[in-house]
Amino acid sequence: MQSRRTQRATRLAALAALGVSGVLFAQALGLKPGLYEFTITADVQLPPDVAAKLPPQALAMLQKPNVTQHCVTQGDLDHFSQDIAQGNRSNQAQSCKLTEHSISGSTVKWTTQCEHSLARFEGTFAGDSFQGSMASTGDKGQSVTARIAAHRVGDCK
Repeated sequence: MQSRRTQRATRLAALAALGVSGVLFAQALGLKPGLYEFTITADVQLPPDVAAKLPPQALAMLQKPNVTQHCVTQGDLDHFSQDIAQGNRSNQAQSCKLTEHSISGSTVKWTTQCEHSLARFEGTFAGDSFQGSMASTGDKGQSVTARIAAHRVGDCK
């Protein structure tokens, strides 16, 4: 079992990747560059034997909303736009493959298959905001559903 520190670092990395991938997908929908505030809420389900080993406050901490700000540049949007057109996800681990992706109107959907997990994302986008959810399941019975909402708060500093 991973240490609490490793689990928290893994969670933060996954949530950051979710936020960045959502922002980058949005370029195709006319998302404006700038400073965005993200609110990410996760619902984490662990196998009973794993959950029983965690202190009660650990799972609650994992499910607490996480609010961060991230600067999205035009370069970020341009780079990812090219990846979308080619069906790539350059920010994913080498063992992950983008198996499905679509953009229809203001809705974006994608599915990523990794060696030990499957993740699905669906979100809606406007020029200066977006919201969506990502459901991920692992091969050891764990699952995470993350809800993300972001809005532009100004120019990058």
